[in-house]
Amino acid sequence: MTEMSRIQFAVTVITHFLLVATSIGMMLVTVIFEMMYAFGGDKNEKYGRLALFFGRIFFFSFATGVLTGIVMELQFGLNWSSYSKFFGDIIGVPLVIESMLAFFVESNLIGLWRFTWGKMNKKWHAFIGLALLISSMFSIVWIISINAFMQNPYGYHMEGQHARLNSFIDLFENPQYPNEFGHVFIGILIVSGFVTAGISAWQILHKRDPEIFKRALQIGLLVAVPVAFSQQLLADNQIQATMAVQPMKFAAVEGQYDNAGSKTTGVPWYAFATINEQKKTIKGLAIPDLGSYFGSGQFTGKAVGMKTIAKAYHTKFDKTVAKSYKGHMSYYPPVTLMFIAMRWMVYAGFFFTIFGVLAMLMMMRKKKDIAEHRKTLITLGIAMCFPYITITAGWIVAEVGRFPFVVYGLFTQFDAVSPTVTAASVTMSLTIFTIMDALLLYTMVYISHRYMKKGVPDINGEYPELEPHLDPFDRRVFKDA
Repeated sequence: MTEMSRIQFAVTVITHFLLVATSIGMMLVTVIFEMMYAFGGDKNEKYGRLALFFGRIFFFSFATGVLTGIVMELQFGLNWSSYSKFFGDIIGVPLVIESMLAFFVESNLIGLWRFTWGKMNKKWHAFIGLALLISSMFSIVWIISINAFMQNPYGYHMEGQHARLNSFIDLFENPQYPNEFGHVFIGILIVSGFVTAGISAWQILHKRDPEIFKRALQIGLLVAVPVAFSQQLLADNQIQATMAVQPMKFAAVEGQYDNAGSKTTGVPWYAFATINEQKKTIKGLAIPDLGSYFGSGQFTGKAVGMKTIAKAYHTKFDKTVAKSYKGHMSYYPPVTLMFIAMRWMVYAGFFFTIFGVLAMLMMMRKKKDIAEHRKTLITLGIAMCFPYITITAGWIVAEVGRFPFVVYGLFTQFDAVSPTVTAASVTMSLTIFTIMDALLLYTMVYISHRYMKKGVPDINGEYPELEPHLDPFDRRVFKDA
């Protein structure tokens, strides 16, 4: 039952986060294009048209994201009521604020931005778009504050069976918060850049306004490549924070069961490996000493393995938060899943930086136009899926790696499940929610693809060349006469 509830929550949260990343990413490039249109002079109409094009993809992703968000929040009352009861005083206010920003502020700004296009000074209109982008980003602020608390409980006290914050400010003073927020925000920027570049490459391949989309492709790469470099540094900071708070998670993503390393030797890093979770062994291609470098910056040093950490967890938690399991609680997360997810993020980071730089260099070549590099364009079109897989892998590492805790060190996932929920009800709700999320994702992709096939609208947001030409003697011509 607990496993089914966890799968259900994973499906709904991942679906919602993919759409959140898309909506914020598309609004970011929309604002960039509109700023270039508004402040770039009279010859930059093409950027205004691009703003309208990517703005529509933002609308579709925002609308479906709101619906998946509603589905996601239903989880707290359905399958995780014990968690809501225990930590409701902490998670309630940020969730309400985030909902108000998403449903009220953003919704109003969306209407204001869309229906005042061409009806007010374009510079002032660009600042409405900027306000919309900022309000969208504030959703991350509140959600990350909740997740940072779940990763590292901070600034709280217990009142009976309820956890309460000492101060609302403590949510943002959590040492886990800055690294986690930065890591997620940069990940969304990578989504923004590569999705923009991928859509533009796809349009160029199909010869839809290729000259305009060449500029969009350049802007997308200029957004993605610098932040892909910086993500490597932020990831290292996140690793250090994880090692300090959740040593089991760090050991699991490295597949490290036994203690290793010393003052003069380092810990190997497995590039590829097979893991036997029953026998607790790992075999594969190991790079000597590189494992010590991650999180410390040095190629020597001791590292504690999962076997030692599990013993320490039994001593620390068996008689407190896991006392009802009488020493039978397992503190090992799904190691193989964690190992694969972490390797995907590492290799994807290298791909984003190296391929992004190569694509930018090809864009700068004068002898051969980018439209002639079909393989590069096809790769860009396919690669826009990779950031979504990467942020999903990041979610797996962050959330699954916290096993068996829903709030690290305080509350187990098994105790957080609703006490009256049955396996049959979880199976039914999982099936319904999965179908709903799949339909919403399909709807978003389908509608976006339909508009992509139309190409870039004119500066008024219309497609006059697609309007049917009526016969001048057709009676429909005189219907309003």
